[in-house]
Amino acid sequence: MKKIKIIGLVVLILLAAYTVYVYQSDRYVKALITNDESTLFYRPDTEVGNMTNLEYSESILKVEDSIIIHTYLFYPKTAPKANIFLIRGNSGNTSTYKDLIKPLVNNGFRVYSTDWRGYGKSTGKPGYKGIMKDTEEAFTDFLKHVKNDSIKTVVYGMSLGGQVAVKLTKDNPDKVDVLVLDGSLASAHSFIEDNFQGLLMRNFIKDSTEYNQDYLAIRDISDINNTPKLIIHSKEDRAVPFERGQSIFNLAKEPKTFWKTNTKHIQTLKDLPGETVEKLNALLEQ
Repeated sequence: MKKIKIIGLVVLILLAAYTVYVYQSDRYVKALITNDESTLFYRPDTEVGNMTNLEYSESILKVEDSIIIHTYLFYPKTAPKANIFLIRGNSGNTSTYKDLIKPLVNNGFRVYSTDWRGYGKSTGKPGYKGIMKDTEEAFTDFLKHVKNDSIKTVVYGMSLGGQVAVKLTKDNPDKVDVLVLDGSLASAHSFIEDNFQGLLMRNFIKDSTEYNQDYLAIRDISDINNTPKLIIHSKEDRAVPFERGQSIFNLAKEPKTFWKTNTKHIQTLKDLPGETVEKLNALLEQ
């Protein structure tokens, strides 16, 4: 009996030592334990790539005393048929998405994109509340750019940006004519569940109420009434499971369209540009 107790104690000590080691060496385990949302949810890149194959203007917006963000307005070669306020995913920066922006511009859309705090040349550190504030400030600037236009406005959210797009559309129903979601998160908690799969990591995932609840696509989508919606989700999506997009669509109110694809995560515009533009054109005619 004494030998069994000693073995049990040794196992506990080794387990504790391993947990401490993982905590110190794995930044994501540490972030789960400390609920460090900046590390958990955001993957910014401060190196801005070449976008010379696109015509654009760049603006700098002051959001807070210590926070400035960079925004980009991309121009088509012809008169624009609609304005798109693009809200990207959590990785990279605007230049990372140039291959997704180009099909829109080439097909007559004017596209506005924002680098949240910590992304590209923008200052600060990304966080749940901060990126929403950055988006709202950028949307106000976007509306100034398009105020004299008679064409429609599309809010286009990808991945983590989908949640932000839903909240922005919910808060501005009279300023948004079409909402598009591609591979959208359902909630912050679902992102954690979907992307931190290891047995050890799952032990540190907190209850959903422990994560920010200011905006949830799965909840807020039902508050958008008359805005036409296109919800895109791939059966092959490994970052945000197909079921997340289906659940958002199920709770959305008409008019709505669900488009099931077979691309990788948020690669619809790159892999299926023609079909995407056709569906956008159909929505704009509603």
